[in-house]
Amino acid sequence: MRSKPAFLMLEYAPGECAQVDWGSFGSITVGSPRRRLSFFVMVLAHSRLMYVEFTVAEGMEQFLSCHCHAFEFIGGVSEKVMIDNLKVGVLLHPAGEPACFHPRYLDLAAHCGFRPVACNVPKG
Repeated sequence: MRSKPAFLMLEYAPGECAQVDWGSFGSITVGSPRRRLSFFVMVLAHSRLMYVEFTVAEGMEQFLSCHCHAFEFIGGVSEKVMIDNLKVGVLLHPAGEPACFHPRYLDLAAHCGFRPVACNVPKG
């Protein structure tokens, strides 16, 4: 008999959790140089409502402003926001230990009223 890989189905209540990540969408010409085109995505875990914003950088300013734009689009803030150990939000996350979040991300979380959660290493 062949074994099947095990996985865990996650279920969330409305407003409980949003999931955030960056993605890449090729490149775009900005003036004369070509720039990498990235996108920020926030997905509500219960409804799967998705917010996507394209940027030419994945820095802290973009990360924080994209969160604010997503919350405005959604019309509220989830209790927690899960991120896949993005360097812009998570400074350090040793396996089996709690994550150390960037202080500016923690400031945004306190201001908006969500709890940041980093995915287990290396399982996004």
